Amino acid sequence: MRARMDWKFLLGLELDDPGFDFSVLSDFRARLIGHGLEEQALDLVLARCSELGLLRAGGRQRTDSTHVLAAVRTLNRMEFVGETLRAALEALAAAAPAWLSSLVTADWAKRYGTPIDSYRFPKGDNVRQEWAEQVGRDGFTILEGVHAPGAPAWLREVPAVQVLRRAWVEQYHHDGEGVRRRKGKDLPPGRRRLSSPYDPDARYSVKRGSG
Repeated sequence: MRARMDWKFLLGLELDDPGFDFSVLSDFRARLIGHGLEEQALDLVLARCSELGLLRAGGRQRTDSTHVLAAVRTLNRMEFVGETLRAALEALAAAAPAWLSSLVTADWAKRYGTPIDSYRFPKGDNVRQEWAEQVGRDGFTILEGVHAPGAPAWLREVPAVQVLRRAWVEQYHHDGEGVRRRKGKDLPPGRRRLSSPYDPDARYSVKRGSG
């Protein structure tokens, strides 16, 4: 923001305006999603753009934001599962580093060494699908490891591991055909589904009358 002259002109700011930290937008997005207001906010933006003549009808088309939100929610789910696994790995690395190092490989550090961010996700639906399924397989590796006969029993009681177990039940199938993401009606309702590995009480929801 500090170096973006185009944004300063757009927002009517002075050229020497210091801007704001990038985390402000990230925090705002998290609060918006946490309160289930993302659809309402996007619909308001679309309505205002339409009033200003920036959006014009070109025949029959969708006027709601459902199709956009479908893509956004896919990314949100990817961030959620990736960050849930990363949180469990960090907890286990602090509690049982020797045990964890015997279970994971070096490429895990590349996948989970930094916070999961949608801006760094691979491009393309197929590649993203494979990434999400790889995260699923890695998560089940951890869950199977903590429940293995020789593993310390207290590992499965680590809060981040318990969140991981519940999240993986909600987000993935694991059977003879491998690991697959749950889709559509196969997912629990948003009001019951975990939406943050750091706040198990947070839920995705839409306020009545807003959708």
